[in-house]
Amino acid sequence: MGSKTILSTFVALAALYGQVGVAESETPAIISQVEMQLDSPASATLVPALLIAPIETTLASPMFGRVAQHNVSLGSSFKKGSLLVSFDCADRDAQVGMGEAEFAAAQIAYENKLKLQGLSQAGEIEVKLAATEASRTKAQLDYYEALADQCDVRAPFSGKVSSVRVKPHQGVTQGEALLDIVSTSGLKAVMNIPASWLNGIELGAEISISINETGKVYPAKLSAINSTVDSVSHTIEVEAELIDAPSSLLPGMSGNAQFVR
Repeated sequence: MGSKTILSTFVALAALYGQVGVAESETPAIISQVEMQLDSPASATLVPALLIAPIETTLASPMFGRVAQHNVSLGSSFKKGSLLVSFDCADRDAQVGMGEAEFAAAQIAYENKLKLQGLSQAGEIEVKLAATEASRTKAQLDYYEALADQCDVRAPFSGKVSSVRVKPHQGVTQGEALLDIVSTSGLKAVMNIPASWLNGIELGAEISISINETGKVYPAKLSAINSTVDSVSHTIEVEAELIDAPSSLLPGMSGNAQFVR
């Protein structure tokens, strides 16, 4: 019985040792598989991307006054030069009319002095004074017209409205925010890539960007590379301009960019 017990114990130890050996032999295989996935081109060249507008700004009131109306709403599109907000400017319109009348009177007086000078009935000084008065009233008229132009806030570029901060008939102060607008043409994607990739990419390189919100992939070209590398993450910021981006793409959408190295 003693010899059988020893034999059984030996067999059990051998089986246990075999299981441990198998487990030890499997561990390097798993590690190798993970390393292969990390080293694969798909994972090595894929980075998060965020869509941004090429221009995003806030339009501020150029004057103290009362908003007469605004012709936009949240998310509405507009063209460059379109009237976005107008102010009640009866006083400034009156100033323009007054300036036009003063300039017309000064111009007539100047022309009359020229005629009298031709008849030897007006001196050189009188003519020069009349010309100076005509120039002064013209400058005054230009000033009044410049003030009146501030009554209409027009779009500096084509795009969309991201926020409306005023309402019709609301009084505003000079410099108060009116609208937030973004340009939707030339949409860009911003990414942070490993600094080690700099040797393999250049401006104009083609990449593809998959957007989570649409589930589609769009072509783009690398348009900018930052001049400094982040010393902590060892990454560098780059931008890519989407090629023929559809109107369905909006700033703030995100996804992944695929680089070919």
